Amino acid sequence: MPFPRVLAPVHTRLINKVALLFAGFTSVADLEHTGRRTGRTHHTPVRAYRSGDLVVIGLNFGRESDWLKNIRAAQGCRMRLGNELLELAQPELVPVRQGMRHMPRVVGLVLRYVIRTRDCLQLSVVGSVPVRPRATRTGPP
Repeated sequence: MPFPRVLAPVHTRLINKVALLFAGFTSVADLEHTGRRTGRTHHTPVRAYRSGDLVVIGLNFGRESDWLKNIRAAQGCRMRLGNELLELAQPELVPVRQGMRHMPRVVGLVLRYVIRTRDCLQLSVVGSVPVRPRATRTGPP
């Protein structure tokens, strides 16, 4: 089921900005892609999983996501995943069953049977640069 267009502005302006604060922790990644029409750089939070030289992202909102169209048009993107900045290429749509092999079992099962994700995006890692971990907040004791 595609993401309702009426909710897209709220999701993009509010939820995505908050989610990007968590990029670099666990599987939350900051996906950097270039707009296919505007040429502008965009940042989208996604849950991504690396397995060797592959990165897999579940397409929770289907094949109509603008970020997916941008990556496919450019044939690649960059992503901050953990403490690395990855250069990714060769985007390929694969069935969720195939994408599940490269992520924790419980995540794959939730994607497939609860969220009912049909496809995953699989990308090849062509470069990697370490980045500093984000500063953690410390408050008064």
